[in-house]
Amino acid sequence: MDKDMKVRCPNCGHVPIRLSPTHKCQECGVFSHDWLIYDWDSFASVRRQHLKYNILIISVLVINIIALVMFESSNPFLWMLNALAIPATISLCLCLKDLRGEAKYKGHKVSVFLPWFMFLSGF
Repeated sequence: MDKDMKVRCPNCGHVPIRLSPTHKCQECGVFSHDWLIYDWDSFASVRRQHLKYNILIISVLVINIIALVMFESSNPFLWMLNALAIPATISLCLCLKDLRGEAKYKGHKVSVFLPWFMFLSGF
């Protein structure tokens, strides 16, 4: 973990100067692997990037729908591809909600750095 990165205890909310090597909070004494990263700037930057990805995906899908209707295509794969608009729209709304909530920010996990479509790579 980066020495300049702030962390927050998931149990009591304590923000230590640095994370102890034992992953044990100095304030409450609880051990946890789920320490939260307490850095709004990096979180907001990642969420803005995800916002751009989602807008791009939704734009491509709108173009796909227009092309399918104009050319009267019956290709089921191209029609099913439009189902990606659902997770993209949900992610877009969540990113906007997160970016508006700086006052409510209490830290984030490392998993927010991966966009939702990275989980489709196994298919």
